[in-house]
Amino acid sequence: MLKKDQIAQELISIITEDNTIEEIKETLKLCMDSLKSTTLHSLLSEDREYQLCQLNYLQAYRRYQKTDFTESQRDLVDTVLARKDERDLEHTTLAYMAGLLDSYRILKNFGLTAE
Repeated sequence: MLKKDQIAQELISIITEDNTIEEIKETLKLCMDSLKSTTLHSLLSEDREYQLCQLNYLQAYRRYQKTDFTESQRDLVDTVLARKDERDLEHTTLAYMAGLLDSYRILKNFGLTAE
């Protein structure tokens, strides 16, 4: 429980300090990323479709590793894949945050929040 209390205190102090909206958003994204990791990992490990996609990805990656590319070709492909991974991580974090916000709005619309 201490961890949750620490996160809550940290969020409150960040929001009440003289921070820009962008700084607050970045902090929230870090917290959301931390929270989603456990939940998302358990969902992904149990999802057959995701596991099949992961297996297909690994097979394609092994073929890529065995293919004889020039150094500049390999650098280009590696850069594209790295940028895609960065974008996907950002997308996942924002999608998780959107889900939390939408969940709250749904609860609020049905009068199920303590406001």
